[in-house]
Amino acid sequence: MPNATCNEPFGRRLGLIACLVFLLVVAPAAAAEKLKLTLAEAVELARRNNLQARLAAESRVQADAVKDVARSALLPNLHGSSYQMDLTVNLAAMGFSPKNLPGIPIPLFVGPFNRFDARVQLVQSIFSFGALKRLAAGRHGAAAAGYAEQHALQLVTAAAALAYLSVLEAEQNVAAAEADVQLAERLLELARSRRQAGVATGVDVARAETRLAGQRVRLAQARAQLDTARLNLLRVIGAPLSAEPELTDRLKFTPEDLPEAGKAVEQALADRADLKAAREQLRAAEAECGAALGGWLPSLSFFGDYGSSGLRPNELNLPTRSVGVRIDVPLFNGGRTRAEMRLAAARRREAQARYRDLRAAVEKEVREALDHLAVRGEQVRAAESALRLAERELELAQDRFRNGLADNVEVVQAQTALENARKDWVASLALYNMARLNLAVAIGHAEDFKF
Repeated sequence: MPNATCNEPFGRRLGLIACLVFLLVVAPAAAAEKLKLTLAEAVELARRNNLQARLAAESRVQADAVKDVARSALLPNLHGSSYQMDLTVNLAAMGFSPKNLPGIPIPLFVGPFNRFDARVQLVQSIFSFGALKRLAAGRHGAAAAGYAEQHALQLVTAAAALAYLSVLEAEQNVAAAEADVQLAERLLELARSRRQAGVATGVDVARAETRLAGQRVRLAQARAQLDTARLNLLRVIGAPLSAEPELTDRLKFTPEDLPEAGKAVEQALADRADLKAAREQLRAAEAECGAALGGWLPSLSFFGDYGSSGLRPNELNLPTRSVGVRIDVPLFNGGRTRAEMRLAAARRREAQARYRDLRAAVEKEVREALDHLAVRGEQVRAAESALRLAERELELAQDRFRNGLADNVEVVQAQTALENARKDWVASLALYNMARLNLAVAIGHAEDFKF
């Protein structure tokens, strides 16, 4: 019994330590969420969660609101007002004085007395050239914001696909590094067995051990790069950074016929959302020029009001109204209209220059993307051939070393060539798919990119 009593606090402490270990080690591991992703799912998450896409959507809402504000100037403006006041009046200040009206007894001071009025007032624009042009500018601005949102979604799609490609490339690099480590282990065992047989020397074994150590370092670096690529993907798609993405698509080489350059450029000029946005911005700038010119033109409006006036509510009240048409003719406003026209003309010229430059940039991007894709395809084919030759060279070098016809210098050289061939093959495969993505983005259809 004494021993049990003495051991009870220790048992309790042991249980607490076990719980703490579970919370610090096991629980976080269990909380890591496996996230299986196809390329289409990654793109959808990015389009829904990425900050740039959300900001573009808010910009479109703001542009729609600006358009509605411009339209309100052409719609009926209706408001009501009511007041009750107690006032006094100096009739002399209004011209009713003994001097102006001799012989007529007129009190100079009247009041206090009450006044009540309640009415509804209506103002409707009939014609205003400036307001019409401002509404047109607002509509073009809203359309430009809509196209800008589409362009932002295209960029987000491209960013998600690029991050997905980077993870796939990093996974391929890890697989290649693991294969290199396994190859180095086999070659080390071969060197040791050849030494035991008296065919190889200790230098051959040391050389193989050094090579294995280097490959293990490269494998650790590849795994670190894979972790970084996964974090970048999670950041782009807006997923929790604690998740563990598991990609279901794989890098592959799928040769495809390239479109004719002229047709590709024509399609890009017709479909690119950023070019459409620039076109709408140019139209908005032209409408703003018309709105500035409207500052020199007359405008016509209708006004009317109807209500009740009296001393107090329900005391000597009578219905009263007024109806009329008003024309406003600008004569001089201190040069404001002329300055607004200069400003609008400068903005129009700026929009024209940007539109022309963007058209040229789009054509350049398409032609470069086509050239790069053709080159990357040839690089993949060359890398595949080099990989097969490097594998054959290593087989021959191993046979020579195994049969005692040479030391393992040839084996190490062939091993290095195979490692470089694997690395070049993975890089060329990733660059080829990135070139396919660049072409889809340049044409304006990033969503069409698939493996």
